[in-house]
Amino acid sequence: MAPPKLLSSDLLTRVASLLGKEIIDTRLLLAGKIPRIIVSYPDPEAADSMARRLRDAGLSAFICNDSEIRNRPARFRAHTARSDERGVIFEGRLGGEVRVEACDASLIIMGRIQRPAQEKIITPKMKLNVPATVLTGGIPIMRRVTKKDVKESFQSEDFVRIYDRGSSDPRVEMLQNHIDYNFLGPKLTPSAAANLNIAVTKLLEWFPLAIFDKRLTGHFRTDVPTAGAEEALEINCKLIYLCHLAIERMGSERHVFSEN
Repeated sequence: MAPPKLLSSDLLTRVASLLGKEIIDTRLLLAGKIPRIIVSYPDPEAADSMARRLRDAGLSAFICNDSEIRNRPARFRAHTARSDERGVIFEGRLGGEVRVEACDASLIIMGRIQRPAQEKIITPKMKLNVPATVLTGGIPIMRRVTKKDVKESFQSEDFVRIYDRGSSDPRVEMLQNHIDYNFLGPKLTPSAAANLNIAVTKLLEWFPLAIFDKRLTGHFRTDVPTAGAEEALEINCKLIYLCHLAIERMGSERHVFSEN
């Protein structure tokens, strides 16, 4: 379900009653900006019945299989791109290419990957040289040593994924630091982050019918599923895709979502 923009007390009470949950637990389920898995059932009929009742309450609710949410097939990672009269051709670093027709792209998700990293820190310091001090009759002799520490941190990298209506798996993925941006031509800058934003603008020109969603570039609290950071990102991408598809099928008008 997509969390509502405005959560009234009446809506909160109604949803809590439908789900059979406490008000405080239901409020957490309806918080944030990312679609959430709010309940699971062993059979699709029960899930579909609950989704219909939630939609009757005014919420954007949809059903999906757990296997689809957990599925993580290999995806095509683009190194560069070029357009022609039919669409866009994405080329891989090691060969291979994927063509996406201009009318096929239905959704472009921009997000941020957080990867754990280890940083080695070397600190110089002075230490007493005991043998040399003894030889000098007690005059302190110092020697320079280095102290090595490992600092745990996270490295961020933005990405763009392009989807069509045929699958919740992206047709193409572009990673900020793995793209040859020469296809930007005179708009090319020294900054990879700026270049990716320019590339996104070009993608939106190439795929004018695609919805652009950049919610995953923000910082999340209750939006993150109970999973590791990488798995949570994959689940969030799947849920965003399925939510847009469900809204489209319910006849909703087109929206552009951002982190604001």
